[in-house]
Amino acid sequence: MAFTVAAILFGDYPDLASRLLGSIDATSPISDVRLGLNQVGEQTVALVTQWARGFSQHKPVTLYWPEKNVGKYPLMRQMLFDEKARLADWLMWFDDDSYLEIQPGWWDELQRQLSGCTQLGALHLIRQRGLQYQEIPKQPWYKGKPVNANTQYRFATGGWWVADTAFLRQWGYPFKALHHNGGDSILGELLRQQDATLKGWGDGVHCCCEACVIKTLRPTPFGRVQVNVGGRKGRRGLGVTGEQYVWASGPTDLSHQNFQLRIQRYV
Repeated sequence: MAFTVAAILFGDYPDLASRLLGSIDATSPISDVRLGLNQVGEQTVALVTQWARGFSQHKPVTLYWPEKNVGKYPLMRQMLFDEKARLADWLMWFDDDSYLEIQPGWWDELQRQLSGCTQLGALHLIRQRGLQYQEIPKQPWYKGKPVNANTQYRFATGGWWVADTAFLRQWGYPFKALHHNGGDSILGELLRQQDATLKGWGDGVHCCCEACVIKTLRPTPFGRVQVNVGGRKGRRGLGVTGEQYVWASGPTDLSHQNFQLRIQRYV
């Protein structure tokens, strides 16, 4: 297996960027790295460009610079649908407050965990929001599994996950309707509708959101992924507040998709 690693950094938080990027080993089965720089500060720019020059001696690195803070999913879409940079068979996604804390053998164990799987991560449940249950049946991937006002979505938290890129591209994920909230839970519903396999990794992933941080972890010989470190209050990778969940109020305004993007490639 080969992996494209992708992440969005937001704001001037060089400590978060350093921790994340420092946890990625160039000798691992990574085909390329893609970093979205969403309204980052000068310190973060300096750190990222220095890291990219060094890492690109081993694997290609691409930086995606929007003209402004465009939210998570419009920038993610540009990163994943870059026609000049082919995705590997598997995509590993990070928000900037997640990182690897792993031992030798972790990548081999990851590949074993992915066998027969479409997406892998830290699993959560969330109740659907507002009118989402009316919009989902209108989507091209809907296959008739019931959705109602009390539906709970089972999904991998958006702070870190690994997914089959052929599946993502088949359905155009992330969808244009996505901006900030609900992209992870809606992906879980897409998987359910399409009878695709969503898998949790138990103690291989340690989510630090308020719902998960108190869970007891068993020792693992391979280490684990630290996800959403600091909980929701510490999540700086998006930089957007007060936005409703996708489709919560019905059809989504796509005007946020229009922005200028500078791309810098290190090969």
